[in-house]
Amino acid sequence: MEKEQNLPRPTVEQLNEYDNLSAALSSSDLQGAAYDDTINRINQLISSFDWNNYEFTDPVTGLKGVKNAAGQILVPAQFEGFTILGDHHVFNLKHLAAQKNGKFGVVKADGKGETLCDFRFDTLIWDAYTGLYHGRWDGIKEKFGYVTIDGKVFIPNVITKFYEPWNDFILLESDGKVGALDVSTMCFVLPQYDKADWEPDTNVIFYKDGVAGYVIEETVEFVPVDQFEEDEKYDDVYVFNTNINI
Repeated sequence: MEKEQNLPRPTVEQLNEYDNLSAALSSSDLQGAAYDDTINRINQLISSFDWNNYEFTDPVTGLKGVKNAAGQILVPAQFEGFTILGDHHVFNLKHLAAQKNGKFGVVKADGKGETLCDFRFDTLIWDAYTGLYHGRWDGIKEKFGYVTIDGKVFIPNVITKFYEPWNDFILLESDGKVGALDVSTMCFVLPQYDKADWEPDTNVIFYKDGVAGYVIEETVEFVPVDQFEEDEKYDDVYVFNTNINI
């Protein structure tokens, strides 16, 4: 079995080249051969270097910081540790979850490490799909909630499990009940239903006390299936679904 090859890290110049080429791709003026050449060079850079950010330690204080792939400081060495460090290609994050005095907060990954979210969480794990952090707090280890970059609680810490999404629909679970988060609209309903049918490209059917119904996203109202399909007032109402919302 062939041993995995360790790639070198890019220089600052190569990192800047990657950034400039990536920015050029968004230009409407870049077409034809110029577009193809840009794509090829970006792919060459990606495959030739290790783009991961990495942790470093201040030898005097023992505190840790984060550098990008080229060794430039993203977060100064003022913290006890981090969760996801990101990289300069797939997860080029402008913020990182850092630990201080045993608690986690969020800091800018801009070289200065300015605090975006106070250090009051037991843990924070970045969820790139939702653009939120999975957070645990108040010493509750079995459940988590969703937290914004600036530390606002988006969904309280009552969730025990989340499922892989169907087209921006994420099923949430807590104590045997289910709820949902729609990433396309950022509407959610807390787990309070007995179960849910959530096949691809369909409206999600929730069940409560033996009754099947839909949940309206804007109001989180539970409407039995027959009532929803027969009452004209629900004709243009948006319910939780697994459709691709464009």
